[in-house]
Amino acid sequence: MQRALHREPVDRLPTQSNYTKVMARTLAGHFQTDEASLAERLDNHLLRVDISHTRSINDDGSIEFDWWGAGWDTRTEGYWHSFAPLHEALDLDAFRWPDPTQQSLLDAAARTIQRFGGEQFIAPNLGMCLFERAWSLRGFDAFLMDMIDRTEWVEDLLDRITAIQCVLAKRFVAAGVHGGYFGDDYGAQRSMLFSPRMWRKLFKPRLAQMFAVFTDAGLPVILHSDGDIRAILPDLIEIGLTTLNPVQPEVLDHVWLYREYGAKLSFYGGVSTQGVLPNGTPEEVQAATLACARNLAPDGTGLILGASHRMQSDIPTVNVEAMLNALNTAVR
Repeated sequence: MQRALHREPVDRLPTQSNYTKVMARTLAGHFQTDEASLAERLDNHLLRVDISHTRSINDDGSIEFDWWGAGWDTRTEGYWHSFAPLHEALDLDAFRWPDPTQQSLLDAAARTIQRFGGEQFIAPNLGMCLFERAWSLRGFDAFLMDMIDRTEWVEDLLDRITAIQCVLAKRFVAAGVHGGYFGDDYGAQRSMLFSPRMWRKLFKPRLAQMFAVFTDAGLPVILHSDGDIRAILPDLIEIGLTTLNPVQPEVLDHVWLYREYGAKLSFYGGVSTQGVLPNGTPEEVQAATLACARNLAPDGTGLILGASHRMQSDIPTVNVEAMLNALNTAVR
């Protein structure tokens, strides 16, 4: 895994396909295994660890609150934002910020690292690390308007988020993770959600601080960022990005991506959970999987091959099986 991330020669490509809780039950039944063994059955190589936090739930059970206080609808399979704690409150000093120094926060992660650190590549799950964390606290529409109307307030908010994330990242590095995994979506299907100029002003320097925790320790950095972010790929490379995920084929042409950035980036994902996996035939899934390996790893390295995003229950199990069969052919 480490060698593939750094585009060094490998004896086989590593693979990774994630799934929702609903899909986990479906796949476990299909492959006649338990959910705890599903990642091994799928031949996954990346193990993400998270903070230890028991999420609270509202009275009717419809909203679950994360560590930061943002609320998420429990009735959907994906992520559906339901509550923004800063929507009506701009006083950041009065907000109850989570404590990244809490003693027990990494207890479960430390046990996982100790148990599986010699077998799998382990990275902390620093998803929704900056832009997404900010809008989850403020509300999506409100935060986009704030970026223009309340720029100083936005920068204060982002600085506070960055400080917390950096403390967590340093604790994970000290615990022995093998690299950093970040998530922050900046793109839509055809362009970025806001201008590259604004991204460079508000997000790039703060994301660089987070990446540096890992790069300064000699560890690779993986970033999950949906959408068309081609305009900022040189910036991400500049601040230390090692591996780009999910490399959606609908958004980033794989041949172009390898030609332009294959010498500077490795890739993770590539088999579309938007197109071919839910909508294609098994034969089309196999062809798309093999094409992904051929286009993003023509020299046999620099790719973690698998589903582009978490597989959801709209994907037929026969297509998952077809992808796995093609993965077995492609990675050897």
